[in-house]
Amino acid sequence: MRHKTYGFLLCFLFFFQDTIAQQIGMPHTHQFRVEAGAYASSNEQLPFWLRANQYGIVPLTGPLATLRVGAYSDYRKPYLDGSQLKKKTFDWGYGVELVGNGGGKEQAFLLPEAYVKARLGIIELYAGRRREIIGLADTTLTSGSYAWSGNALPIPKIQIGTPGFVPVPFTKNLFSVNAFYSHGWFNNQGLVKDYFLHQKALYVQLGKSTWPFRLYGGINHNVQWGGNSKVLSSAVAINGQLPSRLKDYWYVVSSQTRSFMEDTTVRTSMEDNRIGNHLGSVDIGLDFTMGDFNVLVYRQNLYDDGSLFLLTNIADGLNGLRIQNRRMQRSAFHVKELLAEFLYTKSQGGDVFLLIPGRGDLRGRDNYFNHSQYIDGWTVNDKIIGSPFLTPRNETDLGTGAPQAIANNRLSMFHLAANGLVGERTEWMVKASYSRNFGTYDRPFADRADQLSLLLNVSVPFRLRGLGEMKVNTSLALDQGNLFRNTTGIYIGLRKELFSGPSIAPPFMVPGQN
Repeated sequence: MRHKTYGFLLCFLFFFQDTIAQQIGMPHTHQFRVEAGAYASSNEQLPFWLRANQYGIVPLTGPLATLRVGAYSDYRKPYLDGSQLKKKTFDWGYGVELVGNGGGKEQAFLLPEAYVKARLGIIELYAGRRREIIGLADTTLTSGSYAWSGNALPIPKIQIGTPGFVPVPFTKNLFSVNAFYSHGWFNNQGLVKDYFLHQKALYVQLGKSTWPFRLYGGINHNVQWGGNSKVLSSAVAINGQLPSRLKDYWYVVSSQTRSFMEDTTVRTSMEDNRIGNHLGSVDIGLDFTMGDFNVLVYRQNLYDDGSLFLLTNIADGLNGLRIQNRRMQRSAFHVKELLAEFLYTKSQGGDVFLLIPGRGDLRGRDNYFNHSQYIDGWTVNDKIIGSPFLTPRNETDLGTGAPQAIANNRLSMFHLAANGLVGERTEWMVKASYSRNFGTYDRPFADRADQLSLLLNVSVPFRLRGLGEMKVNTSLALDQGNLFRNTTGIYIGLRKELFSGPSIAPPFMVPGQN
């Protein structure tokens, strides 16, 4: 029923787009794309970089064939009318993508995107599933933001916020903010049913667009809450029911503690006496321009149960350095971006709960992405919502018999990536990630598991009589190590894109984003 509702709304908007355009200005551009492809590997399990950060549309095992069909309309770009640069106060857009996978063990029909959105001034409202990456990081080459990386199938949400960074009134563009507040619904894919997502974020940018540098800071807060389960013990649920009343929502939003000794009608988590599973990151960053190069430096500090507040897990975090080459292409081989990242999650505040004198708080042994109530972990359909380098037990043979959903959350990882052009139109991208993995505090690996994962992607445009311009998208990936099965895999896809409406102007660059 939900899918039918999305389809009706999208058809309505598309059918009446010309009428709406006449009332509010420049008509929309609609983009349609279709891609057919196939995966194959030397082992049943597909290599890590063929399936990671793909919004849940690539399964764990192959071979398989895939067909992807999408339709999109974004906000209209500012355009010139005589000498005036105009931007409409009200605007709207939509997106829908259908994915069919077949031929392998995990045949499926997926709906990774189906949303409608509207913007009124600096406020945006959207409803549905939408591809997102949350956190301060380079979004093109990153190994994945800690809390929300684009690795899992998007969660249906209703969200109000800003459409990216917008200037704060009366500050003369010195300050800009990017903020949102949302409510979402997890699907019933595991042992806990009918539970919700609470999510909010606030990021601040200091510096005008004309300045050679800008500072960033912000926080994202994500909570699994509500729901019920037949397998939870009475220590963490009352008759299988988790707190989901309206008065419980305040403790979800505020992150205040609420033990069962204060309220016998609820059971809170064993980790920190909070209602729901709370996690996220506190991020800082700086981007600056030197001639033809833009440099972005960022750090995501991780939190899960309050250890970050006491700085007991301050060693853990995602660190990134991105160099963007804005120089005009001068040779047949051109590098556009270089990225280096380091992810560390071994501390988790220490290997035992620490009793803070005078406060009674328990800190340490954070057990990232695992939880005593939400026993499916921070996942959707067994795929990590956050950084894919924290490993669910179904992805590694070392996870056999693991008592919780995430078999590996203590690791250090180095990630290098780059992209660019060969000639004028052939695009390339490479990723190389090396990790040292230790399991969890509760179930450490017998021996350290080292893992190397590589990716080479090449996209070549060509023209085919009767069909116009198309792209061949090819990826070759390799896994070598002890965490995953050693395997080599390939993806070959053919993509066609069509546009209706006015031509699309080049997008305006938001510093630190792509």
